[in-house]
Amino acid sequence: MKPSFSPHLAVAMLSTCVISSPIAENRNASLALELRATPTTMTAAILANMKLFAQYAAAAYCNSDASKVGTRVSCSSSACPSLTTVTNYAFLGYDQSEASGFLGVDTANKLIVASFAGSDNIDNYIADLLVPMDTCSGNLVSGCKLHTGFQYAYQDIASTLLPAIASARSTYPSYSVITTGHSLGGAVATIAGAYLRASGIPVDIYSYGSPRVGNTAFVNFVDGQVGSHYRVTHTKDFVPRYPGKLLGYRHTSPEFWLSTGDATTTNYGIGDIKVCQGISNTDCNDGTSSLSTTPHSYYLQDISACK
Repeated sequence: MKPSFSPHLAVAMLSTCVISSPIAENRNASLALELRATPTTMTAAILANMKLFAQYAAAAYCNSDASKVGTRVSCSSSACPSLTTVTNYAFLGYDQSEASGFLGVDTANKLIVASFAGSDNIDNYIADLLVPMDTCSGNLVSGCKLHTGFQYAYQDIASTLLPAIASARSTYPSYSVITTGHSLGGAVATIAGAYLRASGIPVDIYSYGSPRVGNTAFVNFVDGQVGSHYRVTHTKDFVPRYPGKLLGYRHTSPEFWLSTGDATTTNYGIGDIKVCQGISNTDCNDGTSSLSTTPHSYYLQDISACK
């Protein structure tokens, strides 16, 4: 089910503020954590990984369920065909939590993946983007501020995420740790990745259609941590343009913009993906102005098909 949407609400907000595995041969090399700044040149390996973790992000919509722990990850609408050997290791969240996700153990690619679901109600989601920032919990870095709602969402899953990651790493100590998610899930994945890294766990982050999460101090801190962050945006998707920069929000850098095609295009090659640097750049998605919600559902696939 696609999110419902009120265009009148969006206009009001704008006036207020602005299959086999796709991984190619030599999997371990292509999935190794980046012990440097995020690459700014697209490669076939990066694109293959983006496609894989888009499937994980899609799977969060229909596998974030305590009753599915211990089973194989599966999706309706062919949303995650490459994850058939992945085990749902833990449910992330609790009944009535603002955010939820699942922890997958991928023995084929030697991965531990925390994937977080997006919002089911786009109207409430957009309204939430106007919530002010609050000081980052746990003294993450001096001057750090996060969107209050996104921070609450992370705190909802932190009590289950941290022990689940510790347990999985004790069993699979050589596996790489990834956080990923679409929409709200991308925001939670970014925050979770930052806190996991700060605790000493190397993490790569893959986010799709994430809104802005925090202020300059936060994004600079994330960009300076060990590990890469592939922040993917799609054509004129409006969600990454919120909350507005006038409110002090910034994005992590760089941005990987699926720049060609129309709102439902999912087939992208290396040359179709533009890489833009800067925490407030306007050369990629932020240079667009459409309020259409359609591009938000299409990130290298119909990423919300498994609701």
